[in-house]
Amino acid sequence: AMIKARKEQNLTQKELSERTGITQADISRIENGTRNPSLNMIKRLAKGMGMRLKLEFIPEPEKK
Repeated sequence: AMIKARKEQNLTQKELSERTGITQADISRIENGTRNPSLNMIKRLAKGMGMRLKLEFIPEPEKK
């Protein structure tokens, strides 16, 4: 979702890095799945793209 949002805004990782203060290397690692970002870091990334983070707990479907 983060990669899609960044690309839809035609932002490079470097540009997002400059907006958020998160290194381009860390953004790359997050996008590649080799770094687990903190919730605070995800919020900073969302804000850097002019978005806000929505986190939901959704019930599992009932098992039959």
